[in-house]
Amino acid sequence: MSEQLQNGPSPPGYIIRKAKPEDCGHIVTMIKELAEHDGLGHKVAITEDKLREDGFGETPYFHCFVAETTPDSTTESTQIVGYAMYFFMYCTFVGRVIFLEDFFVYPQFRGSGIGTGLMKRVAQVGVETKCTKCEFIVHDENGRARRFYEKLGAVNSTVEGEWRRFFWYKFDVPSMEKLASR
Repeated sequence: MSEQLQNGPSPPGYIIRKAKPEDCGHIVTMIKELAEHDGLGHKVAITEDKLREDGFGETPYFHCFVAETTPDSTTESTQIVGYAMYFFMYCTFVGRVIFLEDFFVYPQFRGSGIGTGLMKRVAQVGVETKCTKCEFIVHDENGRARRFYEKLGAVNSTVEGEWRRFFWYKFDVPSMEKLASR
């Protein structure tokens, strides 16, 4: 079975497929572009090698789909124009969760069905793996993205539930090391 058929139908002129190690350079470029869009470009420390190690090593820490143009009568080349990166986690309230870490489509390719195709593939994985929900975070100033997700059926759980009473915490590496050595 071809890679395109295994990964489901795609918008005309594009395929949605599982990312490969050789896609990591393109993915890092898009990660940086997304971070710049959100005003967080200075926070990106990921490298192509680290992404390859973390996603395609012995124990993958994430999974990823890419949207790639298909060759046509005018060109034999292809271009990666979007990606959706996700991982699995567990919620003690409901069980398995698929978490969409990153989602990006280059602006000139938006509105063509690529974003919907990427989200559909993530949703299919969630259904196939019996996840109870798909969660993700959207920048508060990204109204276009919020409208896109809501159009697909997503619900803003910050507004629709008790989640606005919770804060998102983290331990950075020095904090983890300090805690681990106590």
